[in-house]
Amino acid sequence: MRILALDLSLTATGYAGPNGSGVLSPSAEVGKGVERLAWIRDQVLSLAEGADLVAVEGYSFASRGRALISLGELGGAVRLALHEFGVPVVEIPPACRAKYAAGKGNASKDAVLVEAVRRLDYDGHDHNVADALWLQAMAADHYDLPGDTPAPKVHRAALEKITWPEIAPALGG
Repeated sequence: MRILALDLSLTATGYAGPNGSGVLSPSAEVGKGVERLAWIRDQVLSLAEGADLVAVEGYSFASRGRALISLGELGGAVRLALHEFGVPVVEIPPACRAKYAAGKGNASKDAVLVEAVRRLDYDGHDHNVADALWLQAMAADHYDLPGDTPAPKVHRAALEKITWPEIAPALGG
């Protein structure tokens, strides 16, 4: 099963997938508003090529003002595009990601990053990538994929709070 994981952001979308991890950062030439949404959507669809599932971090309700609206637009544009692309999406709430990674739903971004370095062998320092790596690890754990990183039982309780789509096995394997 090929899993793409996304920590959506207007300036630095973290991703982790079968071909590696990184950050999608639109340049100033891309522009803002609809142009930036379209650029991120197109980049995500390119990454989602061949994916069996996309794990997306859910909305952060700590955002305020215009950021809340802009992130909602981004999330809607990406989710709709993935739906039209025919790729199942699972939404993972930030508190579930934090609990799975660090054992507490209110764990800080730094704690989640530290655990990604410690338990997932992440050798970077970007919070967005670390979040995406955890989303990918959660999906791999839920679907019992080979090579997943076992999490402590108390951390795995976060998996039970997520509505996971049923994924049909790929033809031929």
